[in-house]
Amino acid sequence: MSFNECTKLFSNFDTSVSLENKFFHFVYNKINKNTKNRFVERGENSIDIIPSNDESIRVIPIFKNMDKNNLMLDTEIAIASKIIEDGEMKCIYFVYPKNENFDKHIQIKVTSLENACSDYMIKIIPYSLRDLYKKGIKNENCNILCK
Repeated sequence: MSFNECTKLFSNFDTSVSLENKFFHFVYNKINKNTKNRFVERGENSIDIIPSNDESIRVIPIFKNMDKNNLMLDTEIAIASKIIEDGEMKCIYFVYPKNENFDKHIQIKVTSLENACSDYMIKIIPYSLRDLYKKGIKNENCNILCK
């Protein structure tokens, strides 16, 4: 699915909600479905996954067209660096709509963090919208993002 197809798909739903908020809500609902052995906390712009026996993860959904050959991540790296340096979390995952130019996880290394905190993790992750496509289009359920 291309980014334009993702945008069109999200645009078919409630027009009073921004595409960014629809994507955030979709990601939150998917993560929150499975709370076995973990807690899920929803923040204003992020989702914290707090496992009972492992390192917590902050997920930050961003509705943006990503291209693995032309990554522009200055803002995301600054956000992740501040969260890690402030000691809030060590694992930060930015999730974006999956598309033909962005289909695999990419780990990001930051020189300043390498020197200060060797056990951090920053990843950018393509997020599949297949469930939305199946449920929203095939079942004509246009309110899936608004439950």
